[in-house]
Amino acid sequence: MSARIQSARSASAQRPRRSFWRSLRSVLWFALAVEALLALRFSPAFAIREVRVEGIHLTTPAQVIRVAGIGNGSNWVLLGRSQIAGRLERLPTVAEAVVSHGMPGRVLVRVFERQPVALLCTGDGAYWVDERGVPFWQPEAKSVLPAIRVETSLKVVMGRAINHDGVQSALEILCRYLPKYPLPVAEITVDREGNLCLNMRGGLPHVRIGDGAELSQKMVRTAELWSHPQIVRQAEYFDVSCVDKPVWKPRATAKGAM
Repeated sequence: MSARIQSARSASAQRPRRSFWRSLRSVLWFALAVEALLALRFSPAFAIREVRVEGIHLTTPAQVIRVAGIGNGSNWVLLGRSQIAGRLERLPTVAEAVVSHGMPGRVLVRVFERQPVALLCTGDGAYWVDERGVPFWQPEAKSVLPAIRVETSLKVVMGRAINHDGVQSALEILCRYLPKYPLPVAEITVDREGNLCLNMRGGLPHVRIGDGAELSQKMVRTAELWSHPQIVRQAEYFDVSCVDKPVWKPRATAKGAM
């Protein structure tokens, strides 16, 4: 009986000692982790010394550095790559940005700029727009891109897609149908009612499309009409706004039906 009591006393005496050393070990590990984090955060060895920017033509390196928020002494290890990329993608000219670590102290920023597919012409100015209808640049020189001319007032915010059915239909024609049907389109006009007209190069007859409804069938009809060179030479204009009854007007006489 006395042996059991002594054994219980000795076990109870050892528990506080083990608990003390376990707590002390945890405190030491925590202090070591904090010290390591502080070393990573403030050590000059992990300071960013160089930022390399690739893929820019319209965007300037100063814009990229300023918007990225990578300053002198920023930490290379704790670099928030996705946050930096998100900030850069708010620039009107930037479609996508990829931020990655290089060698210690070096950061690589790859910028993929928006590609223009048309020149959007409004009463307030002319803008390059990408395939989504995002205006991102105002060119100073004359553009060789096909134009989308809007005859109504249009709110343009750089870096934000144009919310206008006529403009989006015109972009669909340029990006989706012209590669399939190589028509000599120089300009697409969008009138106040949202009706579209394809103006051709070289004084060739224009094509009245109507609104953006049944656009696929209208472009098929236009391509069929354009496959008859003798009619193209004689026509003043084509009208495919009614898909089932496309018409054309000869240059010297009244309207004819196809």
